[in-house]
Amino acid sequence: MDEDLRQLGEDLITTAARAVRWVPNPDSFGLSLAAARILVRLSDNGPSRISDLAEWELSSQPTITNHVKRLEASGLVARSADAHDARAWRISLTPEGTRQLGEMRNVLGTRVEPYLARMSRRDLKALREGVDAMRRLMALDRLPG
Repeated sequence: MDEDLRQLGEDLITTAARAVRWVPNPDSFGLSLAAARILVRLSDNGPSRISDLAEWELSSQPTITNHVKRLEASGLVARSADAHDARAWRISLTPEGTRQLGEMRNVLGTRVEPYLARMSRRDLKALREGVDAMRRLMALDRLPG
């Protein structure tokens, strides 16, 4: 493996982990971090099967099923029959789930805003470009094999 790429990967993950410390306690949203991640996955990928959510979240299907049941009881997701497999369900965000996810994202942006306000225009431009690159990197995760 290319040592430079390995180091970049290490720096990327450890820096992102430090930035996540700015995230308010997930309980303030009434959701666990895992449940919030499921909402984000559904927002990013659209209606999904439980097996897909479990694979993406590196979790078991029973664990994801329990999260989905709680999210469904809260009115944040809905189940519908999978048109390709009558035994499976497709999970999708409800309008309330979309609203609450937007609210959470707004809180996150507000939380980081004071730090960003102290940065130079040059650094802000670099961060915007970095976010664009991160989005392209994350899109690779949705590609097959």
